[in-house]
Amino acid sequence: MIMNAAKKKDNKSRTTGIEFNYFRIFMLLWILILLLGVSDFLRHFYSFLEDQEARYRASLPENVTEELADIFREHDMDAICELETDKHVINAYESADDLKAYMLTLIETGRISFTASDEETTDECQVYYIDSGDLRIARAEYKKQLSGNSRDIPVWDLVSLDYYAEPGIDISLSAPENVKLFVNGRELTSSTVRVLRDPPSVQKFYDGFTVLPVMTDADVKGFYLTPEVTAETEDGTPVPVVFDEADGTYRVDYPADCEGREEMEEYACEAVSAYANFISGDLAEGTLRKYFTKDNIYLYYMQHAELKWFTRHLKSEIHSAEVQNFIAYNEDAFYCEVLVEQHLTMAWGSREPEVVMTDGKFYFVKQDGEWKVAAIEF
Repeated sequence: MIMNAAKKKDNKSRTTGIEFNYFRIFMLLWILILLLGVSDFLRHFYSFLEDQEARYRASLPENVTEELADIFREHDMDAICELETDKHVINAYESADDLKAYMLTLIETGRISFTASDEETTDECQVYYIDSGDLRIARAEYKKQLSGNSRDIPVWDLVSLDYYAEPGIDISLSAPENVKLFVNGRELTSSTVRVLRDPPSVQKFYDGFTVLPVMTDADVKGFYLTPEVTAETEDGTPVPVVFDEADGTYRVDYPADCEGREEMEEYACEAVSAYANFISGDLAEGTLRKYFTKDNIYLYYMQHAELKWFTRHLKSEIHSAEVQNFIAYNEDAFYCEVLVEQHLTMAWGSREPEVVMTDGKFYFVKQDGEWKVAAIEF
């Protein structure tokens, strides 16, 4: 009986030991499962945090605008113009390089900075204003796109860039109709209308001989930079251009130079010298006539005027004839003002010559291939 009881007790201890071992194994397995579960949870949790941090960083202004900011800070005008949504309009007398040069003056104003627009920014769209110092020069708009990777991090695509560069310069031009005008080296096109004015006041001196070119006015709008205006005659002779600050007009007068000017001035000096000798009584009317047009009314007036201004003298000498003014209206008409210095030796008194200055303002016209006096302005 005692042996049976001991045997039963030993069997019971063995059973209890086995059960304890199973329980211990179960607990170990359970702990392992928990550890694995917690580890996986933590791994996913940390991945979630990384995704959130990546999404947050991707939405920061310095990351959204990083590429564009580099372009602006490097003053890469080619890249900026390429990215612009609405391209700027350039008139017929400027180029893309002129536009970029103007845009560069804006971007060089000061330090480049990007400012988010709270009013326009949403979860799907971010808007930034770009400043150069205190000058606002551009607006950039970004739309959110998904990158397509497993973490689904958003990518901000630039969808709109507006650069605030507007043409703010308009010019007016005034020049004779036979003078070619050039703006930034390009001849004024037919699309730019030149409005004709009334005939010039000196046309009355040429009536019946030739029609003088009239002055014209023109307007050209939409320049980014102050243009360079030049002019030349039909034969290619440069003509001065004067900018009138009072009304902002580029003015060109009738040309003071032309092909063959020296010969024309020489002839004018000869004609005015003959005129001075005629009115002093030292040149016959027949000799003077060769300088004037046929049946010239001004020559008729001089023939019938009583020339009593000069006392009797022994000798007349032309010491100099200096051109004071010259205007080439066209190939058939020019004006020349000549100051003639005439020395007269009187018949009595001192033999020291008396100096007489004659200012002749003559209008010349070409007849049969030769220059002739059409009129005199007294």
